[in-house]
Amino acid sequence: MSHTKALLILCPDLLTAWNSRKMVLLEKYDFTKIKDELQLCALILSYSPKNESTWSHRRWVLKQVAEHHQDMTELVEKESVLVKEIAERSKMNYRAWRHRCWLIPYMTRKQKSTRWSELHVADNCCFHYRRSLLLALLDVRLENREDSLSWESETYLLWKEELRWNEMLIRRHQGRESLWNHRRFLLQWWIQQLLAVDETRSSMTFQVDLFITQEICLLSECLNEPADEFEESRVQAELSALYILWISKQVPAVNGKLKERLHSVSIMGLKDLLVRACRPEKTRLWMNVLGLADPLQ
Repeated sequence: MSHTKALLILCPDLLTAWNSRKMVLLEKYDFTKIKDELQLCALILSYSPKNESTWSHRRWVLKQVAEHHQDMTELVEKESVLVKEIAERSKMNYRAWRHRCWLIPYMTRKQKSTRWSELHVADNCCFHYRRSLLLALLDVRLENREDSLSWESETYLLWKEELRWNEMLIRRHQGRESLWNHRRFLLQWWIQQLLAVDETRSSMTFQVDLFITQEICLLSECLNEPADEFEESRVQAELSALYILWISKQVPAVNGKLKERLHSVSIMGLKDLLVRACRPEKTRLWMNVLGLADPLQ
């Protein structure tokens, strides 16, 4: 074990060395050796935080622990802290956040419910983890629900809180594409899964109408932000416009209400929205992609 340890510290991509260590660990379960293996992985990740071989081996070790121990609470907490520390040092570390997503099935309900305050607004990997956490939390509530009405009510409050939190971040941090991508995820689930349960239900129709009105108000504010030297307000306007265009294509059911609300903020249609929000070169691109371009031009 000492020889492979030295080799892996020098070159952590040696899969043969990792596999040799697996064979030794499988001979007889020894929690002391397991802890040493986790420490070795942590050491390598401290200077090579994006090494896939090390992350993969760490997950294998954790699986061995899960097979022999029922309570993974403390270990999951330590893994979450490790990922947080590595993500702080190594920005946009997809492998680290994917490892945290992998941990979700081992989390307790309380751990799944935790609002992670360390979320970085420009890190798409972190938001991917957050989306995985939200979906896992919904699965837990679905399994434990006593009646569909109670589940719908709890889900509605959870999603409403997440949308409000996301909107706060969008207003505070201009021009962050990851925030708008997260909002697309929230909208798609909201419309298709929650509000489309019964399209004839008047309360659901009212909620869709209210939501579209709120999104158009957010768009209007983004379009009217004063210019700044870093052009963040310009990027914010483009992202908000593309978000509304995305809604029009992904959720055709709300298209009529969407166009009606655009008129209420002095925007005559999707083409007018593109002209107002996007730079000329991007306007032409999106006109062609969305089929809004004049065929005579």
